[in-house]
Formats: sequence, structure tokens, C-alpha cells
Amino acid sequence: MAKMRGKLMLAGKTGKIAMGAIMVAIAVLILSGADKTIEARLVSHSPAWLTALTTRF
Repeated sequence: MAKMRGKLMLAGKTGKIAMGAIMVAIAVLILSGADKTIEARLVSHSPAWLTALTTRF
């Protein structure tokens, strides 16, 4: 682990930045209302059994 410490630190830093960017993008989608459009399209293209499974409970 000591040998890989530098690479792991870089991977962690890169991952943290990527996750932050994803969170900002999701927040923008929610605030603009675009998340509902995306959700509707995904539900319309998903198989009926999957929709039934995820809305059962």
C-alpha cells in the first residue's frame, strides 16, 4: 500500500472532483425540472416488469 500511496491519493482526489461535478449536475437538473423529463423517458422505455417491481412497495 505504501508503494501505491501516491496513485491512491490521486485517484481519491480525482474521484472527489468527479463526484462533486456529478452532484452539481444533478442539482441543476432538479432545479430546472429536467429530471422529471428524463425520468418519464426512462420509465416509458423500461420494461413493464421493471416498472411493476420498482413501484410495488
